[in-house]
Amino acid sequence: MIQVAIIITISLSLVLGFYTIILLHNSRNKYTLGYLNSFFYYQVLLFLFGFYGILGSLLIRQILPKFDISFTGIETISQLLPFIGLPFLIAAWYMQLKMAGELCKKKTHRLVPIVYFLLATLAFLAYGLVIKKIPEFTIADQESLRRYILLGFVVLELLVQGYISFELFFNSFKQKDHLQKRFFTQAALIVAVIALLKTASLYFSPIHWVVGIYFILIFFAGNLPLYFYLLSQIQKLPQPEQQSPVEINETLFAKYKITQREQEIIIEICKGKTNQEIADKLFISLQTVKDHTHNIFQKAGIKNRVQLSQLFGKNSRL
Repeated sequence: MIQVAIIITISLSLVLGFYTIILLHNSRNKYTLGYLNSFFYYQVLLFLFGFYGILGSLLIRQILPKFDISFTGIETISQLLPFIGLPFLIAAWYMQLKMAGELCKKKTHRLVPIVYFLLATLAFLAYGLVIKKIPEFTIADQESLRRYILLGFVVLELLVQGYISFELFFNSFKQKDHLQKRFFTQAALIVAVIALLKTASLYFSPIHWVVGIYFILIFFAGNLPLYFYLLSQIQKLPQPEQQSPVEINETLFAKYKITQREQEIIIEICKGKTNQEIADKLFISLQTVKDHTHNIFQKAGIKNRVQLSQLFGKNSRL
């Protein structure tokens, strides 16, 4: 009976997690909002870590004891899967931080991603070193080590979610509009509550299997409340009038040897999008957009976006 309940809960968690990805994918295509794009990639990366790192480790702990494998071997392998999946979680946290910055309309300093990924790399290497040392510990020490690793994930999750909650909360004080103040306050509260439920259930998961499967459920489906809240706020905003699609003179692509990525950028420029909007939609850096645009200018022998739009767009909006 317990195994049936666990299987049903895990299946439901995966379905809800994937459902969140589908909802975000549809929303980011419907609404041209950068933070929805970041939210989408955050959910995808989180789902991948959960699938390989959490469920994979759980499966190992359930299957390997049936074979003639030592406790040390099981512990090493079960820690190895979260370690391999950790880059997904590191990237997911960064996308969530990026999403929060975009919600607050704050520009991220170029040193922030460098410092973040440098610290994340050091943590990743430290985790790998700990796993390598597992065979040197006694069984009692290995069990203690597992609790410390669990605590490490709890602390890191609280740091990231705490930073995001405070960023959203303090941004509410900068808003003059009462509705905007309430929006950022409530968004911060949702992030904080989900983080507390997730970390508390993770920390106490070894105590009882019910707490463990509750953690799995909230890990995969925990972003649904935030998604639906953001969607409710988006739908209250006045929607822009529908515009006719931009017609592009695609015969010029071959003439000027325009690459696939450059074609995408040309289409967005002809729609009147800014470089930052193009970067957000195509999930590339602002500098990459500028570099591709410069290449297009050189290939086509033009000097600015207006000339580009006049050359390639039949009914451009520039």
